[in-house]
Amino acid sequence: MTVSQGVGIKSRKFWVTILGIVAIVIVTLAYNGDDISGIVSSIAGIVGAYVIGQGYADGQAVKGGVNKEH
Repeated sequence: MTVSQGVGIKSRKFWVTILGIVAIVIVTLAYNGDDISGIVSSIAGIVGAYVIGQGYADGQAVKGGVNKEH
C-alpha cells in the first residue's frame, strides 16, 4: 500500500485533532480557575474518541474492501 503525499492534510481526523489542540490552547489562555481541567479533559476526550472511532471505521472499511473517499 502506498500513501500519496498530502493525504494526511486532507484527513478529517487530522483537522479535528488540530482544532482540538487549538481549542485546548484557547481555553487554557482564556480561562482561569478550577473549571479549566474539566474543560480541557472534555475536549481531549471528544477529540480522542472521534479519532479512534474514525480510525476503527477506516480500518474496517479497508478490511472489507470498501474504497472510502474523503
